[in-house]
Amino acid sequence: MLHIFFLYIHILSAIGSIGPLFALIPMLKKMEETDEASLGGFVQSFQYAISVVKHFGHILVTSGVFLIILSGWTWTTSWVVLTIVGMGSSVFYLARAFKPTLKTYGTSDFNKESFIAKLRKSTWIYILLLLFVLWLMVAKPVLW
Repeated sequence: MLHIFFLYIHILSAIGSIGPLFALIPMLKKMEETDEASLGGFVQSFQYAISVVKHFGHILVTSGVFLIILSGWTWTTSWVVLTIVGMGSSVFYLARAFKPTLKTYGTSDFNKESFIAKLRKSTWIYILLLLFVLWLMVAKPVLW
């Protein structure tokens, strides 16, 4: 019963950690079309979405740890090791990709076109990274 509970928490947190990223794609298009004076609300929404992704990621990792403990999988299983590497990479990438770019808004370093291009690129790379980790968790490939 405990395993099922953590499995549902894990699945819901996986949805919460990747879902908001897909909402950012049309938002980036709207950011291109708006003037710089009206960009503030979009930037705040973008920051909020990244914060939601981050917090769901914490729940995802925690529930994943409990699932490994409760299941027959070991920490040295190939897909578990690669998932840990992928999640570790995603944490590092999340901090390095978005925060420095978002901090430029409202400063003399801000350039709207460059700002949106960096956010778009970072969003897609992060989505692809999380989709790879999701594939590892679902397919559970035995690589060694």
